[in-house]
Amino acid sequence: MENILSFLDERRSVRHFDSQSILEKSVIVDILKHASYAPSGNNFQSWRVVVVKNKEKQKELRKLSANQPQVETASAVFLLFGDKEAYDLDWWQEFYMEKGAITKAEAAVRSERIDRYFALHPEDKDVEGLRLDVGLFAMNLMHVIRTFGYDSVPMRGVDFEAVKDFLNISAEWEPILLLSVGKALESGHPHIRRKVEEFSIFID
Repeated sequence: MENILSFLDERRSVRHFDSQSILEKSVIVDILKHASYAPSGNNFQSWRVVVVKNKEKQKELRKLSANQPQVETASAVFLLFGDKEAYDLDWWQEFYMEKGAITKAEAAVRSERIDRYFALHPEDKDVEGLRLDVGLFAMNLMHVIRTFGYDSVPMRGVDFEAVKDFLNISAEWEPILLLSVGKALESGHPHIRRKVEEFSIFID
């Protein structure tokens, strides 16, 4: 357990990458497969990922990301979006039944429960829900990336609308963050965190 905790604690936001390092597509597919085991509200899996592995395109993405060099030097750039169309109960039922996870009768019961849930929290099938679901996926993705020997840095200082135009990405997708991924040339900054007592309340 101590080894696992140390591994998790040692994650850093890395901004200096080896521009010659290659991240193969097959490895990226494996990374994304493992990252997809992240939780999401009612398992709608609303994340959408666009991966850029082209230095000329990364050079343009750098211009659209406040000229931050790690976008260009990264082995790959992962753009994470949320898709509100994913909160589709018809798709959900078909997906679960196709996988043999539930019967048609069970699907109807669970769909009714999800309808009641969304009536209580309608924001959870809008941008707020996307940010939560894709945020959970993003954190899982960053840890998975490290298990493959790479590092990353999550970024929001990006002109996402210009990025969507440049890469011809659906205008309907909600941009969540950009993740530069590669082999670290320098470690990220050490963690400086509040004490647990400063951000926690314990009720016995």
